[in-house]
Amino acid sequence: MENNKFYELKELRNILPITDQRTIIKWLSDHQIPIQKIAGKKVVHRFIVDMEIDKSLVKELKQKYPEKWEDLYTCYRDNDRLGYLLLLDDDFVPTKRYESILIKEVEQKSSLAAKFLKG
Repeated sequence: MENNKFYELKELRNILPITDQRTIIKWLSDHQIPIQKIAGKKVVHRFIVDMEIDKSLVKELKQKYPEKWEDLYTCYRDNDRLGYLLLLDDDFVPTKRYESILIKEVEQKSSLAAKFLKG
């Protein structure tokens, strides 16, 4: 479906490790995610599904890194691998070879990553 606010139920097969439509509907029900019918298609709110999927990750980050979990989750959400590495290891200093790879291939998604790459 073109609307970014919703997932069609059939799209959830690509997101969840579930292929059976009935099992997907049961998962949605178990997590109290309502199914809506819009223009003849069964859809769910993307935000609610994504947050439900991320709940276990957030819980683990809170337990493991109580002072940094929000920044780590932001890096995860933004696909900011460099920022994530920097948050986990205060002594992280990449070699020149690694640094050039990061500058070429990693888009600076956080202010932390941008600051590091500027030197």
